[in-house]
Amino acid sequence: MTDLKQLGSFLDPILAVPYRGKTYQIPAVDAETGLRLQKLVAAGVRTALDGEIDPATIELVNDADEKGFYETLLGPVYDELIADGASSPAVKFIGQTALMWHAQDFEMAETFWKAEGKAPAPNRAQRRTATRTSTAAATTTPTRASRTGTTTRKATVNRAATGKKS
Repeated sequence: MTDLKQLGSFLDPILAVPYRGKTYQIPAVDAETGLRLQKLVAAGVRTALDGEIDPATIELVNDADEKGFYETLLGPVYDELIADGASSPAVKFIGQTALMWHAQDFEMAETFWKAEGKAPAPNRAQRRTATRTSTAAATTTPTRASRTGTTTRKATVNRAATGKKS
């Protein structure tokens, strides 16, 4: 059997985020909180796609959780940001980045950070066109000729088939 590398040798349980010339070291949440955050994110994605709020989603967040949501995401860094005079939007953005990291992975958090909180590719327009059927063939179809100045042929009746004499 091959020995596996020590988990700590390639999995860093710290998310480092720069803000106002300082790098804040956000620690990983415990396993139970991480799984709960994953459920919350998955429920949010389902709600966004379906346009309906599932009653089970509401159960994932109660008032106590909502009140301390950013403290949970940021751990001791929350108090450090507040002490350093961070703005509410900064705490929110750093917290959202931490949520991406806790619930998904570092690459997702990095993509969110680099996109400055905007939807990363594929963007909304690309997602919309991905669900539509292709109309590429229709663009090569010749347009119908104008009927202006033309006459329509009169229909001929097969008198034998109708049983009438001329």
